[in-house]
Amino acid sequence: MHIIDWVIVVLYSLIAIAIGIYFTRRAGKGVESYFVGGRSLPWWVIGFSSVASYSSAGTASAITMLVFTGGLLGNWWWWLPWAIWMPLVAVLWSKFWRRLKIVSTAEFIEVRYGGRAASIFRSVAAVYFSFGWAVVLMAYITGWLTKSIGPILGWTNLHVILFAASLALLYTMLGGLLGAAYSEIFQFAVFLVANVIFVPVVIKSVGGLDHIYTTIGHTFGPTFLKATPPGGEFGILTIVALVLQGLFFAASPTAGEGFTAQKFMAAKNEFHAQVGQMFNTVFSLIIRVVPFIFLGLAGAVYYGRRGNGEMLWGDLVARFSFPGLTGLLVAAELAAYQGTVSTEMNWGASFLINDLYKRVLVKGRSETHYVLVSRLATFVLLALALLLAYFEVKGMMSWFLFINNVMIAFILPLAWLRFMWWRLNIWGEIAALAGGLPLGYFVWFTLDFAHRPFWEGFMLLFGAGWVVILLVTLLTPPEKTEVLAEFYRRCKPPGFWGPVIDALSPEERAEAHRETRLDAWNCLVGVIFCLSAIACTTNVYGRHTAGALINGGIALVAFYIFARSWSDRGIFRALRSGHD
Repeated sequence: MHIIDWVIVVLYSLIAIAIGIYFTRRAGKGVESYFVGGRSLPWWVIGFSSVASYSSAGTASAITMLVFTGGLLGNWWWWLPWAIWMPLVAVLWSKFWRRLKIVSTAEFIEVRYGGRAASIFRSVAAVYFSFGWAVVLMAYITGWLTKSIGPILGWTNLHVILFAASLALLYTMLGGLLGAAYSEIFQFAVFLVANVIFVPVVIKSVGGLDHIYTTIGHTFGPTFLKATPPGGEFGILTIVALVLQGLFFAASPTAGEGFTAQKFMAAKNEFHAQVGQMFNTVFSLIIRVVPFIFLGLAGAVYYGRRGNGEMLWGDLVARFSFPGLTGLLVAAELAAYQGTVSTEMNWGASFLINDLYKRVLVKGRSETHYVLVSRLATFVLLALALLLAYFEVKGMMSWFLFINNVMIAFILPLAWLRFMWWRLNIWGEIAALAGGLPLGYFVWFTLDFAHRPFWEGFMLLFGAGWVVILLVTLLTPPEKTEVLAEFYRRCKPPGFWGPVIDALSPEERAEAHRETRLDAWNCLVGVIFCLSAIACTTNVYGRHTAGALINGGIALVAFYIFARSWSDRGIFRALRSGHD
């Protein structure tokens, strides 16, 4: 790192902090302002900030690693489920979360279920989601950060962790969700631009594109450039497991995968939430991935079979970058890391304050007091995540599959049951959430399913989740009809709501059925668009012209049908309306 590189890093840091400071006053108005931004986020902020949250410090390293180790098929580990759940969230769960008008996803428990058990478990879930899910996710992306910029800076893991986390902590504590969301727009731009600039530098350094493809063919064989499953590690059972994950992860109890649901709750209205999520879908699945596939292919040529996939991105920067660009790339990784960890800090703290501290432990204090404690909770959660990252997060491929595929397998049935089946009760919810994270960790790491075919561990946990949830639910009393009716009135979900639907007027039932039919059609077309767009992208990289043209054509037709349907439903017109 030269002086100019440090100047760029410092300049980036000052801008990020300035954005957090700008939103300090608005965030300090109260808990709702701090955690859901006064429900004022427009669709474009939701879209950009969400894709920034997904583009963590692990993105550059993980995507290049997956290409390096598995060729063009490597990224289908996450592409396949994401191409299913992301459009499902855009069509369904983004509007459900906005309609509920809650502050955190733990608050959902007391809206969906009734009685003392739900009230108590809401507090338990707040601790579970914050210290379990949020801390573990932050530790995971912190582990990736040490792999990406450690080789560039030549620092120890501890120094990297403390440097990056302190910046994110400062502006998130000051600006709350608004500070995090608007900072993420700037951070994503830095992240993408820096890596796009770096791509031609690396390609030229390793001999050009033609040399890359020729060398890959000689060294790894044609299977390295196979564009779509099945093939390699993607047998039929693995594909089935990933499809199941995609279908159910859309509404996982970590909430439309958690921190994104918080942004839906903060949207101006449900239509801003929907369009923001679809914008996020396109950027997350395609646009942000483009430079790293190039870098993975170039890294495979340069290092052959000798390289370390986990360190590949950082090694390429250390080897081929130059003064000025190096600083921009380090700033890009810091931006990626901080864009994710800031959201997850705020998300985790929202449980502790909204669902535990303000509601149970310390009632009746001023909003200024609760905002101050929110900032302290943000600090505590990040500190715990950094300790976990430093001592426990090793072997990034195992952790990649655990975080993205295994961690939620046991509780996935809740995703649809809690929204689409009236009979699910609080005891089924408790059984799933109490067992999900510890069982996932036990099966994957303690029983060492991480070194067995992926589908075995996933199917074991997924099947066990169904058995436990259904058995506990059916052996315990159903929720009261008035509780179910109030939840349905606020959310209007599809599915099996017999006792509630029967009480509706014929006109209300007809409207509910119409919305369900249109949503199902939009979900199907959205999934087809996402899968074909990804397949077009990988076929382009594999230089399979026919496959690229066919899948590109399918993607364009599907996107037109999807957009036309949303236009006819008035979703785009509704973006011009104000708050609900």
